Amino acid sequence: MSERRRRGHCISAADGEGVKRCTEVASGNLFDVYQRKGNLKVYQRKGKKKKRVLPQQQTFELPDEIVWEIMIRLPVESLARFKTVSKAWLAIISDPSFVRAHLQCSKQKQHRNPSHFLINPKFLLEISNADAFSTNIQFYQWCLQENMMRSTATLLYGRHFPTSEFGRVSDMAHCDGLMLLPTDTKVYVFNPATKDTIALPESQRNMMWHHRCLPVGLGLDTSTGKYKVARSFYRSRCSDPVEIVAMGMEVFTINGKHGSWRETLVDPPYPILSSQAATHYKGCLFYSIDKNNLQRPPHGLVRFSLADETFGVTPLITNIYPEVDHDDFFISEFDGELCCTYLCSHLQRVLVFTTRGVDHPKWSLRYLINVQSHFYPLVPLGSGRILLRGGNCLLGYNLEASEIEVGERFDMDEISSSTTSIQVRHAADRLLN
Repeated sequence: MSERRRRGHCISAADGEGVKRCTEVASGNLFDVYQRKGNLKVYQRKGKKKKRVLPQQQTFELPDEIVWEIMIRLPVESLARFKTVSKAWLAIISDPSFVRAHLQCSKQKQHRNPSHFLINPKFLLEISNADAFSTNIQFYQWCLQENMMRSTATLLYGRHFPTSEFGRVSDMAHCDGLMLLPTDTKVYVFNPATKDTIALPESQRNMMWHHRCLPVGLGLDTSTGKYKVARSFYRSRCSDPVEIVAMGMEVFTINGKHGSWRETLVDPPYPILSSQAATHYKGCLFYSIDKNNLQRPPHGLVRFSLADETFGVTPLITNIYPEVDHDDFFISEFDGELCCTYLCSHLQRVLVFTTRGVDHPKWSLRYLINVQSHFYPLVPLGSGRILLRGGNCLLGYNLEASEIEVGERFDMDEISSSTTSIQVRHAADRLLN
């Protein structure tokens, strides 16, 4: 038995092969595997174990044109975060041409699917005092759903000013997602999408203290791409009950060179009614006329061009019976047209006229709405439906059936009360700081 063992050991380790093999096996460089075929042991030698090398991942850079097309379709909140990703993205998002393209894309999306609205409530501090407003300014975003009863308004942005900052406020003006708040002290411009607020500098041109806010408007100067605020002021210290009040106009350019109010070269052709927010349409602002002491006041609106800063008069509808005073008209922009709405008590209907011209407008009756209170149209909803606004509620109205649709009513009770008034705007997001 011992001899057989020695013979086997000698055979397996002849000429040092066994020692070499054991050394290689111990070091992990060689593995011997054998299979028995009959009476023979057949060894199979495997080489060194190679480490698996993963292929290096390749990175692809999208062309700037593709990045541009993607980004102009993103909401403002996402773009605000993307500014910190890289210098290249910051340069793209900050480019004025990108800002304009993003606004245009937002407008087109809102026109195709008018589902987002901006709501601004004005809170009264006292029920008995209609001029004491809260300095807590809030903006809510209301999303239109199929069933308006289930729609909700969420707080988008709020700014609480000191109590002594201002006392009286007027209706807000708006343009391209920017909101302008006139007060009895200053004028404020808000961008709820970017949560930015600026207070415009004070001006000493107004000579008469007034119990209301000065008439003001906000619009886009298409010749420069700048937004302008136009405010009328009184030239005399007192108001003569028998004389026509003299008024001027001053303009402030947002992100302009001077950063101050400047007076226009010409004055308004007629006195402008105080405490009003002008309507912006096609690069012009439209103001109602103060008819006090005017012997033959024109039946129209004072028109102010933001490009050349000149004035004109846009006539209103004249062939209406019974005759309606122009103070009863509600002027707005609706579906790309200048819109004039009023409640005809004789017909118990709301009449909606629209026009595309401003110099020599051709007003046409667009809608005859079967409601007995003063509603005005906000946006068309498609399929023969429009969205109406009246008081503190929104209504879905079927034009073919001439009736309010069942279940298409949204009462803003969650953000309104008996001491508030509500403004609703169909506004696009604006990427302007």
